[in-house]
Amino acid sequence: MAQVVREVIGVGLLLGVSALPAAAQSMALPAADPVGIARSGAQVAYGYSLEAASLNPALLASLKEKGGFYLSAGLEMSATQQSLESNQGISPVTTVSSDRNRFLPAFGLAARLTPTLTLGLKLDTPFLRHSKLPDDAPTRYFGDSIDLSARRMEGQAAWALSPNLSVGFGVGVARLSYASSNVLQLNVPIDPTLPASSLNKVSGLVEQRVGESGNKVVPSYSLGLRWAINPRWTLGFTHQSGLKGDLPEKAGYRNASLGYFNTDGLSVALLGTSDNAAKLLLPANSQAVAGASTLELPSQTTLGVRHRIMPMMTWEADLRWTSASLQMPGLTAVQTPSGLVTAPTALPHGRSHLAFNASTELDLGKYWTLRAGLSLDQRSVEENRTEPLLGGARTAAFSFGAGYKLWGGELSLGYQYRQSEDQDTSRLNGVWSSSGFREAGTRLRLEGMGHLLALGYRMTF
Repeated sequence: MAQVVREVIGVGLLLGVSALPAAAQSMALPAADPVGIARSGAQVAYGYSLEAASLNPALLASLKEKGGFYLSAGLEMSATQQSLESNQGISPVTTVSSDRNRFLPAFGLAARLTPTLTLGLKLDTPFLRHSKLPDDAPTRYFGDSIDLSARRMEGQAAWALSPNLSVGFGVGVARLSYASSNVLQLNVPIDPTLPASSLNKVSGLVEQRVGESGNKVVPSYSLGLRWAINPRWTLGFTHQSGLKGDLPEKAGYRNASLGYFNTDGLSVALLGTSDNAAKLLLPANSQAVAGASTLELPSQTTLGVRHRIMPMMTWEADLRWTSASLQMPGLTAVQTPSGLVTAPTALPHGRSHLAFNASTELDLGKYWTLRAGLSLDQRSVEENRTEPLLGGARTAAFSFGAGYKLWGGELSLGYQYRQSEDQDTSRLNGVWSSSGFREAGTRLRLEGMGHLLALGYRMTF
């Protein structure tokens, strides 16, 4: 028993200490169910686990029972914070995002038809990102809100080629939903119905939020392999497809104008600017235009190894590769009589990167199961493209959870803490005058954190 206690303490210290130095919040979720969240997604080789089969369909063939299901409900919470160096005086000024919470459902089902064939069904959320910045956020011209989700449902099948080797696949669809907004400053000529010129000079600027939204159902698939080398060691492999679609986006103005300025973009607007701006924003004179409509989320390939140290304790380590195919739709623009006004930049594309996940599970007697995990993820966007909406810095997370057997099944709780690595940049703050946006070169610090929490119930039969 003393040896068991030492093993548990050692693993706990390793997970906790490893999670402290790194930080960041990833768009990809480790799982949507409490067991997967508690394991930080490290479960692609975890046989005898219906929840793990949501990541690796080949694991369906390893289930001990003929069938089962799980159902869970959770919450994803995240926030970002911006601190402009020039505002950090006696009374520091920071801006913190809102729109922080999202409902996180999950479902799984398995039924063995023959000794070698098992069918399954899963519902999960592989990607989720949301944030809304305040009206005065320094980075508002580069985008001030995002609401991205991918809800995926796949039918699954697994074949046991031998008692130790199985393969599986999943085929289904994912519903991609996307909405974003950004802030533009539009030139307001003396006559807003005509293009600006030497005879129709710009008398001021109006700051206006614009946005776009759309959704689409796209195909999805997954492949999996499980090889039990011996009763203690197991290898797992899985590939989850990327998700890509051209969204039919609708663009428009969001809320009323945010402010009016003189042509330098800073000083108080001249009299009459607000009236002329109202005319400029009429549908007959100006229209919001959606950006490029393509939304693409990356594929993920994972290799995992599981080791049962003793009958009551198991650990797993996974190595996950995420492709570079991350692309967001373009930001909204506005077509005015003087021409098209666009954002200073587009949201960044992704880069391929590796992640390391680890988990441990301890069975305490007949009723209780304890779980813990960690995740360390490389940067998913280039460092020189740092911005607050997508994040993309190095990722670290620490998770834990527990299961309790009752009513013929298991009630599970899972929690993961996620924190964003601090990022410093000098390219996101600037001044928008009548000649356009220009960088001010002031250093800005971006911070963030998040939480995943889920409660679920699994029953086998």
